[in-house]
Amino acid sequence: MSAPETTLVCDIEITNRAGVHTRVALMIFKKVEEFDCIVSLTNKTTGHTGSCRSVLEMLSLGATLGDVVTLSITGVKADVLQKELLTLFENKFYEDEEETKSE
Repeated sequence: MSAPETTLVCDIEITNRAGVHTRVALMIFKKVEEFDCIVSLTNKTTGHTGSCRSVLEMLSLGATLGDVVTLSITGVKADVLQKELLTLFENKFYEDEEETKSE
């Protein structure tokens, strides 16, 4: 018997200065690729939705600092993936660490 598929939805405020830009979208994409889940982000300001399996779709959201995005995950290990993605958002995609390395 396989584990049940679940859908998790939560709102996240963008707190990293550059918003969802190429490096951030790639980090999300790479994490999502590790799971067999359907994942999307919706920018609540613009109403645009994009698949997290497409860097271009995430970039098209235009999500910037202060915007709220809705993260939706459907799959068997949705809870694990949600936790890992929330960690990325909470840590501002480690942008402060990147800036420190480049100084």
